[in-house]
Amino acid sequence: MKKIFKLSLFTFLALGLFSCEEDSDTLTGNKVEGGLLENVTGAITYAQGALDTETKSVSLSAFQGNEKIESVDVYKQYFGKINVGTPTEEIVSSNKVLMQNISFPIASQHETISFDFGYSALASGLTFNGSPMSTTDDIALQIGDYWELTYVANLTDGSTAHLSAKKTKVTVACGSFLAGSYTCVTTRLDNPALVIVWPFETITSTGDGAYITSTTGRFYSPGADPGTGAGTTTGTTVLQVDAGFNFSDVCGSLTVTSTNLGNAYSNAVSQSAAQKAASFVDPVTGVITIEYSIGFSGNTVFQPHRNVYTPN
Repeated sequence: MKKIFKLSLFTFLALGLFSCEEDSDTLTGNKVEGGLLENVTGAITYAQGALDTETKSVSLSAFQGNEKIESVDVYKQYFGKINVGTPTEEIVSSNKVLMQNISFPIASQHETISFDFGYSALASGLTFNGSPMSTTDDIALQIGDYWELTYVANLTDGSTAHLSAKKTKVTVACGSFLAGSYTCVTTRLDNPALVIVWPFETITSTGDGAYITSTTGRFYSPGADPGTGAGTTTGTTVLQVDAGFNFSDVCGSLTVTSTNLGNAYSNAVSQSAAQKAASFVDPVTGVITIEYSIGFSGNTVFQPHRNVYTPN
């Protein structure tokens, strides 16, 4: 009886090991033989408005065993919303087309390569909702739409292996590109006769969608152009520190960071909900309008301002 039990147990373990071995081969595609992509960049974002000025990069790696990858075909397909805001809103897809073919090195057992692309490479050759996608204008894209990149490995033995499990999702996100040189017109809204023109205002990026200006109200930084006009009856005023204020751009919503003037003086710089609602970027002209207030008399009196920045 004990011999029968031992034999049965041995048979069970042997079958179990064999079964695990078979399952492992099925899941990995017999990785020991090689010819399969191991890692692919899974997700990246495309900032709307970047077009081809912002290059994206995808990394691919493979184990090169007896079967070796000599090139990879990259296919693309776009998925986006139509009839947005209506009862018939839905997500539909474009056609799927070859984006590019990438040569893959076979010298080492483990190989990693990357390829770069911009907006035109993503959009060219695709037809979405009955029309060709523009390669020069991305204004029709909806935030949250995405491209899906899939990969086919071409092996040295002349066969191909469709790697449908390996995909890259390129999601459309809000883009912000406000840094640059502007002519700024500052108006005291509580006294509209007081207007200053700053011909060389600079908006500087401090991070993703975060910026700092050169001036705040009538105040400007040491060594900067003093502007023309008057913020008060005595004209403009130079500070001993950088005079700009910080603001952020999130999908076109402009928010002034609550802080003190020049991050040094006790005068508060703030933005009310109404002022935030009146702050925006014109997507066609690039003109920026920002409203905010500066506190005086121990921050008991606030002077409201409107800055209008026209690109130089």
